[in-house]
Amino acid sequence: MGTSVVQPGDFTALVALRVKEGELMAINNANRAAHFRPVQPLLQFEAGAQAEKQLEDVITAVRTLNGFGRAVMLDASEDAAFGVAGALGETANRLADEADLSGHRGFIPVARCDANDRQLTMLGELCRELGAGGVLRVREPVVMASTVERLLAGLRLGCEDLDLIVDLQYVPKVTSALTDQAGEIIRTFAAFGPFRSTTLLAGSVPGTLSHTKVWEEPRIEEELWHALVAAGAGGLRLGDYGVVHPVPGDGFRAKHVTLRYTCWDHWLYSRERIPERDDETGLASTEPPRARTFRAVCRNVVQSEDYSGPGFSWGDRAISDAAEGRGRGLGSSSKPVAYATSHHLAYLASRAAA
Repeated sequence: MGTSVVQPGDFTALVALRVKEGELMAINNANRAAHFRPVQPLLQFEAGAQAEKQLEDVITAVRTLNGFGRAVMLDASEDAAFGVAGALGETANRLADEADLSGHRGFIPVARCDANDRQLTMLGELCRELGAGGVLRVREPVVMASTVERLLAGLRLGCEDLDLIVDLQYVPKVTSALTDQAGEIIRTFAAFGPFRSTTLLAGSVPGTLSHTKVWEEPRIEEELWHALVAAGAGGLRLGDYGVVHPVPGDGFRAKHVTLRYTCWDHWLYSRERIPERDDETGLASTEPPRARTFRAVCRNVVQSEDYSGPGFSWGDRAISDAAEGRGRGLGSSSKPVAYATSHHLAYLASRAAA
C-alpha cells in the first residue's frame, strides 16, 4: 500500500479493543493510515469465543493494520482454547509465510503481570522470534520489585524492548488514592530502566446507563492521565478502552440503542429506547424497530455541536448516512460500537496532532 512503517513504541495514544464484531468492523473499514500512525491498537482475545473464528478475525485485523504500517499488540491471556502463548503462537505460524510491511509478523505479544514462569518463557521466545519486542500489562494494584525482576528474567528481554501498560480498567472518578497507586507502580518499574514506552490504560464508560436522549459525561481516563503527567510522570502515554466498558459483560440484548461519541473533553451519549411494537411510533416502516431507533440516535449526534462531520472518519460518514435515511443493516447490535470506535480512533489521532 506504500505506507511507511511505524516502529514499535512509536505512538502517543493506545486503545485496547476486544476481538468483537463492532471493534473489528471499525478497524477493517479504516481508510486512513494517519489514524494509526500516532495510535497503537491492542487487541484482546475474548474468553469463551469460538476459537477458530476468533483466530481468523485476529489475523484479518493484523493484516489490515500491517497495511497501514502498524503492528498491533495482541493479548491472549484470557483465551481458554489455545492458551496465552498458544493463541499467539498459532497466529504467528499462520502469518509466517507472509511478507509484511513492518519486517516482522505483524504483532507484538502481550504478557500480563500474573503470567506464570512457563508462560513468560514461551512469550519471551515468541517476542524474540517476531523481532518487535513485547508488552507488559499490569493490572495489580501493588507491584513489588521482586515481581518486576521475575517478569524481566522470565521474558529475557530488556526494558528498552518492552512497552509497559499500567492497566487500571474501570475508573469512575479521579482520586488521590488512584493517582498515588498508578504513580507508585510506574516508579517501581522505572527503577529497572527506561521502558520503550509507558502507558496509563483506563476506561470511564460505565457498564450500565440510566439516562436516555442526549447528555455529556467527563472523560475520566484523560483527567487521570493529566493528573499523573502534572505530578511528574513525563512521557506517559494515554490509553483507553475505546467506547465500551473495560470489563466484558454478559452480552444480553439491550432494550436501548446507545452511541458513545468521543469529544475533546467529554463523552457525548445518545441513547434511545427501542419500541417493543411498531405501532408505538405511529410510523409505518420496513425497517425493524432497532434500526429506526439507531437512526434516531445518530440524528441526535449529527444535530449536536460536538459532531465532527462526515469527513472525519468512516464511522462519522456512516453516522451521517444513518441520520439522513441512508445505510443498511442498522438493526445489527454491532453497528453502534463500530461507528463510534471508528470515530474514536480518528479522535485519538487528531488529539495527538493538536
